[in-house]
Amino acid sequence: MTHAPVTQGDVQPSPLRVFTVLLTSLGGLLFGYGTGVIAGALPLVSHTYGLSSWSQGAAVSAALLGAALTAPTSGRLADRLGRRPVLGGATAFYAAGTLLSATAEGTAALLAGRLLVGLALGATSFAVPLYISEIAPPARRGALVTLNQLMITVGLLLSYVVAYVLEPSGNWRTMFALGAAPALILLAGLPFVPESPEWLHSRGRTERAAREAHRLGLPASAADSTPSATRGLSLRAAAAHAGPRWVALGLAIAVLVHLTGLNTAIYYAPTILASSGLTSSGGVAGSVLVGSCNVLATVFTIVFLDRWGRRPLMLGGLAVMAAAAVAIAGVQSLGDPGVATAVLLCLFITAGAVGPAAVFWVYIAEIYPARARGALMSLATAAHWAADFVVATTFLPLVQGLSLEGAFLVYAVITAASAVGLGRWMQETKSAPVSASVSQAPAATPPTLPLETER
Repeated sequence: MTHAPVTQGDVQPSPLRVFTVLLTSLGGLLFGYGTGVIAGALPLVSHTYGLSSWSQGAAVSAALLGAALTAPTSGRLADRLGRRPVLGGATAFYAAGTLLSATAEGTAALLAGRLLVGLALGATSFAVPLYISEIAPPARRGALVTLNQLMITVGLLLSYVVAYVLEPSGNWRTMFALGAAPALILLAGLPFVPESPEWLHSRGRTERAAREAHRLGLPASAADSTPSATRGLSLRAAAAHAGPRWVALGLAIAVLVHLTGLNTAIYYAPTILASSGLTSSGGVAGSVLVGSCNVLATVFTIVFLDRWGRRPLMLGGLAVMAAAAVAIAGVQSLGDPGVATAVLLCLFITAGAVGPAAVFWVYIAEIYPARARGALMSLATAAHWAADFVVATTFLPLVQGLSLEGAFLVYAVITAASAVGLGRWMQETKSAPVSASVSQAPAATPPTLPLETER
């Protein structure tokens, strides 16, 4: 007996689906801790090895470079092998890179460990939101995918708290090593997680797809498509299938998230606050405040993303970020701007968490048709981490050349321009079926056109 392809209707969640979403979202926690731990460890590592500003940038961005390297291939691997094997393999790489970083006896070994962590993050940052989007009903998809973003912020906050506790002792090795704990939990739980029913159907395994959909509390659709119609495409074919406008839009949003300077405020929070007049421990304490704002903002986003839509949160978040960046630049002329800078950094990151950081992952899972989603999401993810790598590497040299005030003025201009551009080109995708693609309408079309379901 052949079953119809799986779709996501509004059905009651099964306990297995709740467990699956919570467990796989630990991949977000790995990402948050893996990228955030360097913020607290960097001053200590720099003191240990006498790192220059460029070397410090390399220590921060080595993980981002690794993420950019694996992201282009992660989509093809996820389409060929499945979502679960890619997530498991990446988690194992993460644990190995974390332990290598913790035991490094020199700068080269530390950078190698950070690069290995990044190779893992490039895959998990793609696989987790993709997997969750495929097992989530449309009415709750935004909230469930954003749970991954919430776990990222929790991981960041956890790394800041660990740094605050361990900073007095200078024990940066333990800061790194603790990141292996959630990776081991995720690896232990993955054997109990079902494969994506949508991926199984795309590979022609319709009997198993129907069984896994039933276990997850997902219905079988009466759609007439065949398994071969949903197989993944090559990158070139996927781009042609989705249309150049939507490929460009996904790439633009992927890059603009980082050109705003959002993640520099996360990676370098203790350094920024220390340079604004706070002590080293005060800078780490201020980063805990910033991380807490990030978590609370993401909780807000989970509640309202599916109510208000992607477009309003993206544009509103960018507008507030631009204003906060201007204010951060402005307060640097004060005699002791540390506290004011901490508050404004909190506002800057809060706006970013509500807008671009959360919306990006949901949006790229929604604007591409099913056949093109794996290839194009991996392409957007690669561009995302490449931009993050460039911005993170150049931040400290930029501050040296222009001052902290000048750096945030640059970010303010880019952020404001991004809001204007996306105000024209970004369409709303709220409640669209995950197997749909945005209609290829002309630029002048209103941004709330319905989505065109893939045939």
